[in-house]
Amino acid sequence: MKNLFLIGAISALSLSILSFTDGNNNVNTPVEGTDVSFEIPTDVQATIDNSCYGCHNSESKSTKGKAKLNFDKLPTMKTSKQVGKLMKISKVVTNDKMPPEKFLAKYPDHALTEDDAKKLVSWADDLAQKFGGE
Repeated sequence: MKNLFLIGAISALSLSILSFTDGNNNVNTPVEGTDVSFEIPTDVQATIDNSCYGCHNSESKSTKGKAKLNFDKLPTMKTSKQVGKLMKISKVVTNDKMPPEKFLAKYPDHALTEDDAKKLVSWADDLAQKFGGE
């Protein structure tokens, strides 16, 4: 009986995880009221993981970082908030404000390359435009 319960729980968890990703670790969450999904391509996700996610996640010790942007909550925000956050990502990356210099002085391996910055900005701009067009 316990085994049946355990198998059911694992199956339910697996289905919920699979419905959140497209199999390539890309977030693919339908945005309520639109035909657009919140998607993060694998290469952009790698950039976010390396240069952004450490401070901008639900478990971060950086209270300021997670208050300004929380990647864990971004896919579930209202569309208008998502557009605002995506536009802010584009702005701070374009203006070379993120990751901050103080952080990069300690962790230079988390700096955005020019190519990574372009991909991140392009993704944020494109997705904001898709959501804004709805």
